[in-house]
Amino acid sequence: MRDLKRVGLWDDVMVMDLKHFDGSLSPMDRVPNEIKQLYATAFEVETRWLVEAAARRQKWIDQAQSLNIYMAGASGKKLDDTYKLAWVRGLKTTYYLRTMSATHAEKSTVSSGRMNSVSSESGVVLAGVSGARSVSLLEAAAAAAQDQMTASATAATDIKFCGVDDPTCESCQ
Repeated sequence: MRDLKRVGLWDDVMVMDLKHFDGSLSPMDRVPNEIKQLYATAFEVETRWLVEAAARRQKWIDQAQSLNIYMAGASGKKLDDTYKLAWVRGLKTTYYLRTMSATHAEKSTVSSGRMNSVSSESGVVLAGVSGARSVSLLEAAAAAAQDQMTASATAATDIKFCGVDDPTCESCQ
């Protein structure tokens, strides 16, 4: 915050951008690269450097260290490379593998002592329903979820299988 204030970038828009990008400065064009590099999130640091730094510390540790590995784009190859590097560098253990989730929780903010969220009391009209009536957002969401479950109950015909000897298959690496 101090560094962003120093360069005149700390404002309400920056606060909202930080919330939107989960604290990451890298997607923000207006932030100078020096500040982006200085305040990279754990997921923005290459995993190779996490392992290399831990290997250098390991020499001075009697037992083992609790090394968390943060990986933004986890793949079978990247996991294999990271853990092989840890073994080659002589790490006695790694602790947790932390990856970015495939989905994100809805972001909401607190202002004036209340959550900035959609009220469940607002009414909507269900389209395509005979005798359409005004229902609460909660009822509309439940109806949409029921429709989605019904639609996904059909058999999938586009399933692809991989071969163990396929070098392009991420699952088989």
